[in-house]
Amino acid sequence: MKSGTWFTDKLKEFETDQEFRTEEVIIDFTEKVVAAMRERDMSRVELAQRLGVSKAFVTKLLNGNPNLTIRTMVSLAAALECELLVDIQPRSKSSHDRLRKTKRETGVVYCHEPAEAYGKGKK
Repeated sequence: MKSGTWFTDKLKEFETDQEFRTEEVIIDFTEKVVAAMRERDMSRVELAQRLGVSKAFVTKLLNGNPNLTIRTMVSLAAALECELLVDIQPRSKSSHDRLRKTKRETGVVYCHEPAEAYGKGKK
């Protein structure tokens, strides 16, 4: 068995595991937060100031804090001048592949993408 095949098979086994899916969603969200911070040249210190929390708290959040609440996610999005979009939809054959779809396939624009590219520049 090839190592690539082994990994793919293992990944498919975990696709329906709720803990695995939760971690995948948390990682996806935190990667988007980091990308939005990078785009805005925003440090953890500045994000912490905007949220009214410590830099250590921001670091904990960005390290994949499993207690990430929707309230915290909304606050993070607002501090980054973004909108939080939460969606639920029927599972595809591979929910892992669905997370990897591009904006062109899904029609979703994430906050870390320049708004100007979509005719939504700042007023």
